[in-house]
Amino acid sequence: MVSIAMSIEPIRPLFHTAPVEKRKPGRPSGAKARVLQEARALGIHHFAFVRSSLLGLDLADAFARYMAWSETTTDLRYVQGRRDTLLKQIIEVGRQHDAALPANAKITHLLDLLRSDATAKPAVQLPSLDEWVEAEGMDPDMWSEADLLAEYKAAFGLDNADAQEAAVGVKDPVAERVRALNYLETILSVIPTAVDRLEAWFAKPVAKCLRNVGLLTLGDLVRFINVYGYRWHGRIKGFGAVRARQVLHWLVLEQDHLNLLVSSNAYEPQSKRELRAGGIVSGNATTTMLLLGQPSAVGSQGLVQFGVGTSVARSLSHMQASPSLAGEQGDFRSHMANTLGARNDLEAVDLWLGRYKEKPSTQRSYRKEAERFLLWCAQDLKKPLSSVTAPDVQKYRTFLQAVPATWIHRTPCKRTDPAWRAFRSQPSPASQKQALVILQTLYGGLVDAGYLVANPFRSVMKSFDLPATKMDIKRSFTEAEWSHVLACLDALPAGSEALRVKCILELLVTSGIRLDELAKATHKDLRLEHLPDLAETWILTVTGKRNKTREVPLNPDVVRLLGLHGGEFIQNDLHSTDKDQLPLIRTLHASVRKWKLTGEGGEMVAAASTEGAGTRLSAAGIYAVIKRFFRHAATSAQAAGLDPQRFEKASTHWMRHTFVRQALVDGVPIEVASELAGHASIDTTSIYSTQELARKIRAVQGMKRRVVGS
Repeated sequence: MVSIAMSIEPIRPLFHTAPVEKRKPGRPSGAKARVLQEARALGIHHFAFVRSSLLGLDLADAFARYMAWSETTTDLRYVQGRRDTLLKQIIEVGRQHDAALPANAKITHLLDLLRSDATAKPAVQLPSLDEWVEAEGMDPDMWSEADLLAEYKAAFGLDNADAQEAAVGVKDPVAERVRALNYLETILSVIPTAVDRLEAWFAKPVAKCLRNVGLLTLGDLVRFINVYGYRWHGRIKGFGAVRARQVLHWLVLEQDHLNLLVSSNAYEPQSKRELRAGGIVSGNATTTMLLLGQPSAVGSQGLVQFGVGTSVARSLSHMQASPSLAGEQGDFRSHMANTLGARNDLEAVDLWLGRYKEKPSTQRSYRKEAERFLLWCAQDLKKPLSSVTAPDVQKYRTFLQAVPATWIHRTPCKRTDPAWRAFRSQPSPASQKQALVILQTLYGGLVDAGYLVANPFRSVMKSFDLPATKMDIKRSFTEAEWSHVLACLDALPAGSEALRVKCILELLVTSGIRLDELAKATHKDLRLEHLPDLAETWILTVTGKRNKTREVPLNPDVVRLLGLHGGEFIQNDLHSTDKDQLPLIRTLHASVRKWKLTGEGGEMVAAASTEGAGTRLSAAGIYAVIKRFFRHAATSAQAAGLDPQRFEKASTHWMRHTFVRQALVDGVPIEVASELAGHASIDTTSIYSTQELARKIRAVQGMKRRVVGS
């Protein structure tokens, strides 16, 4: 076998930025070589397909079995043409190979066999013995089984020994062609390698789909599958689940040649993998925690917030078991009772994080930075958290500015995965500032709880050159862009999904409420307000940051859309026991089915959906719906004279920025806009105002000119 790896020149990346020398179109002057379409590599699957055709097997079935993973068609004419093309390609490649062989090793006779027109004779399908007896009108009761069998053989010449002996030594032309093809396969078929271009193995339409997501080689494809797992094909437009399974099967067969293993994550859904892994471990939580070296939940609080069984919890449990790192005798420990009831640093941090359990997003953010700092203290500083000094804080600041590669794992993975690392990439200056602010808050909380006597961050934070907090108000839609959004909305096919998208967009852009506030909003938060000299108005009460409650008037059109959206679930709502808790934005379908075990050690099966249609759509769900719509709007933005990248970047928060900016442009008093948006200070709202900037520009333009004229 041969490899095409060395014969393929390296390809520039899709977004290569180096200057490329331009040349005139057309062939160079003096060129005489024929312009041929580059043929794909001859793999063993190509030989298998041609072999099936030589044997007279069904051509469509053979194509589906051996070729469908790399190219797709339902046209039998294409299949026949593909067979003829492959046969010609084998003969041509063989001819080129034959030209370099010595005289005693020529394969010309094999190529001549393939060029012949011998075809497989269709097999004659004989009736069964019972069918033949019935067709001949023979009475089975009048004949013995041996006699019937003898008559059957005689009728079809199955007992003609003379004919069988005469056939011995006569060569079957079809068998000879197959034997020739089998030998040619051993010397002409190509072994796939990781650096092979996709075009060498896939049809052009398939290769184009893969190139559209930046994949150039077979190695790129394997790594892409390993990163995104079971649903990897969902990220490639025009690549279905059936094709994905076929490609995956071929890559697994060839992974020894590629020298790249296909991850087990690609074989089954994540929920099924997690359940399988969970089934191996004892269901007893106390036993699991003890196995991990953590204190039992019965005897102490345990590391609940860090996630039992995760890689970080296992690492932190070793800290807790080490007297020098646990912090029970930390330099800044208050040796009096603390309000957390914590005995060591990990328990203190875990209990402090528990205060934010009603704010999961905040808790995740705080936990991430606490984990990073705790691991750094143990691995690099060799100190417990309760012994950290101000110079140590400066060292951590330096660490964040250049995180070592050993701390970074760029591909997404579960916290239970051994490959998990504390960082996904080098944190930006803004992320570094956020980390330090969170840690200062953590230490402040431990001081307030009486666990520590000092906060080392307080004395050094002001000395750090940290980026100023700045709101990017450019992340909002202009009038032209919003008109395009409305045009895309009107173009959506009528139905439940289009109605929900309209409902979400209109509600966000006309009220300025936050994503989390919208996700939590229910019917009890709506009321109809009657005020003198004003039309009846629906008011939505939301609870925002710092548990600050505010009232937001709703546009009548938005209320109508909410009514239409909720009206689709009226039959289910009639049976609801608590109609006040019905959400404003709902799911349209039942929840995704999860996997479960049928009894202890039983078979893994898909469980029934836990939630039906009409339940609360989470903040993540709302975000995904809007991002999907904006990506759709981006496809037609350029034709409308707009920047598609802005629509690609747009999110739900753009609606909030758009609301505040447009409110000020429309003349809404700044203090009213601030209250509607729920800003903590009117200074935040003033960032959106262009009136002060316009006043400065007019003042400068009105000044007397004192520059020398050109």
